[in-house]
Amino acid sequence: MHVVSAVVWIGGLIFINTVLNPIAEHEGSTRSAPVLGSQRRFFPFVWSSLWTLLITGALLMLFSPKFIWFDYSTLWSKLLAIKQVAFLLSAFFSWQMLKVFQQMEAHSGDAEAFEGWRLGFQKLLRRSIAFGLVGLMCASGMAFG
Repeated sequence: MHVVSAVVWIGGLIFINTVLNPIAEHEGSTRSAPVLGSQRRFFPFVWSSLWTLLITGALLMLFSPKFIWFDYSTLWSKLLAIKQVAFLLSAFFSWQMLKVFQQMEAHSGDAEAFEGWRLGFQKLLRRSIAFGLVGLMCASGMAFG
């Protein structure tokens, strides 16, 4: 469940960033109801993935024989700490994305205001992807290290 949740969350963010948004920009339909509706429908997947990652991650950590509270002497524990910080930052940026998206929807009639909010949304989206990928790389290192 932990891996599937990470794939749904980060994979969905990557899809929005590399497929949906560029197509909408090319077609000039970034403010259209289908594009905004697609993005709006993704947020429940984000939250369910975040909660699942938090719960399964805590359980995996606590039941691991490698886990020792506040001990950062091994590579595994250092990667775990980085992964936790990356998760928190990515979750924060995803929460901010929701707030910015709500402003995008509220200003969908005003092209200039909408564009400013949309650019902010893209920045937060890319930051969330970057920290999510850092977390995935740390998880890979933990599995093989």
